[in-house]
Amino acid sequence: MSRRGFWAKVALVAALLALAGCDALGFKNWEWRQKLVIEIETPSGIVSGGSVVAVEAGTSPKWAPGAGAGGLGARVRGEASFVEVAPGRYLFALLGGGDWEREVALTLFFPEPAPPPLERAERLESMHETREVPRQRYPPLVTFTDLADPTTVKRVDPDDLAASFGPGVALKRVTLEITDEDVTEGEVEAVLGWLGEYYDKRLDGNRFGTINTTNRFANDLSAGRFDTEK
Repeated sequence: MSRRGFWAKVALVAALLALAGCDALGFKNWEWRQKLVIEIETPSGIVSGGSVVAVEAGTSPKWAPGAGAGGLGARVRGEASFVEVAPGRYLFALLGGGDWEREVALTLFFPEPAPPPLERAERLESMHETREVPRQRYPPLVTFTDLADPTTVKRVDPDDLAASFGPGVALKRVTLEITDEDVTEGEVEAVLGWLGEYYDKRLDGNRFGTINTTNRFANDLSAGRFDTEK
């Protein structure tokens, strides 16, 4: 066999393994959808909002750190959950890139003593349940003092929403549902019209993270914390 023919066969085998999800090498992959819903008490009553994301998890080396050593790597696809607290004022729950989404699902739906992580991931694929997220597991919450200006992003204290949104506003609860609903698309960008321009830079306008920024929090964030689809 010629050298060219040999490498062609190697490439074909690699492609077939990729299509098979690496199962031929003993790797496993799972996917489930989860919906994070935020409920807020306001002077006008309770308001709520949520988004559905897909969590893809597996043991293949293509996943997050730790997957190749018997762990369960993950990534998330979709949009951050958000709620309009008052006209033109929004609260967003940032995406965690897959790590937070995986961990909160693996722990929330399986009381101790829980089965091994790989068994939990498999069971999540067919589960349809809802749990309240405990305070210590909340994702980071943020708002914008000016929706048209990404540099005005501010962290929100879940124990003191009144500081960000005014008297009478409080976080009632956060729930997580394992669902078969479609992944949410386009809703965050409909609110944050500038989002499409920030997938290659930070919210302070810098291309990369830098110690020279005058807005540390905005420099720590990019559009991917709000929507992974670009």
